[in-house]
Amino acid sequence: MRRILIAATLLALVAGCNRPQAALPTPTATPGAALIPTSSPTPAASRMILVAPTIAGDATDAALVAQAQAALEQLAVTAEMEFSTLEALPEDEAAGVALLVALPPDPGLQPWAETHPAVHTVSLGIAGLQPAPNLTAISPDGIRYDQLGFALGYLAAMVTPEYRIGAVVLDASVANLALARGFVAGGTYYCGLCRPVHPPYVEYPAYLEGRPANIAAEGLSALLVAPQPQSLTDLGLPANSDVALVGVGEPASDLAPSWIASGDFDVAAALEAAWTQAKTGQGGTTIPLGIRFHLVNTSVVSEGRLALAESLLADISAGLIDTGVDPLTGELR
Repeated sequence: MRRILIAATLLALVAGCNRPQAALPTPTATPGAALIPTSSPTPAASRMILVAPTIAGDATDAALVAQAQAALEQLAVTAEMEFSTLEALPEDEAAGVALLVALPPDPGLQPWAETHPAVHTVSLGIAGLQPAPNLTAISPDGIRYDQLGFALGYLAAMVTPEYRIGAVVLDASVANLALARGFVAGGTYYCGLCRPVHPPYVEYPAYLEGRPANIAAEGLSALLVAPQPQSLTDLGLPANSDVALVGVGEPASDLAPSWIASGDFDVAAALEAAWTQAKTGQGGTTIPLGIRFHLVNTSVVSEGRLALAESLLADISAGLIDTGVDPLTGELR
């Protein structure tokens, strides 16, 4: 009897499992029910922008633009971001901008930075701007061509016999005047009274505005010419002249055999420092614009002399050495 009861119970359970199940009703939205809002993610910053304005015919220095553009392009490639150059600050195109760098003349960067707090902005050589949480100021006193000239004058005096160096200004722009007067100041800083032993007894370092009628008569052995000429014949010198040259940037091909060294602002290092701050959320700082020597003729400038000249660069860029030149006018103070 016990076996019969167990078998009957199992048959009942199997029959219950095979019974068709009632279909569940399809859920429907309740009329008037509020939808739960969903937020779209904020687009990740993916762009770098260089603003190089032209205002009232006052174009930004072409060499500075080229250096800034090359440096930012490299940073953008490394960060896997897009890069573009504009002549004015973007109005409604700030979304996704990780870094915006503006060059002089000032396009109105300070108020723009205040209204775009999510964008890390950098002023490169714009005088008078105050650092802010999202605004880094590189060289806030302006582009110091007087300091660049000072460094070149110091190096030229160091390697020129009897310190017979001079600056020739072919175009009296503020930048050229500051560069040339800074060159004279840097040469004097190195050699003091700079008295030659042999004639001609010209006051060295010499400062000459306009193309000299006879450079050879000045007894100059090394020159800085602002702006850089295309050849020695532009200065009334023969192509085989033994006058040496220093200057800013790459020398023209005809000048290369006479070239001692070039000087430039170290734009790449300053922008890299600003980008490091942007990535770590650090703003509101001031970064000096360093100076570097390159294209150095090692047959003229020995390793030891170059090291001595380079030891001065940090002090110049930090403003610890007064050039005696007003960078805003190019005139002596």
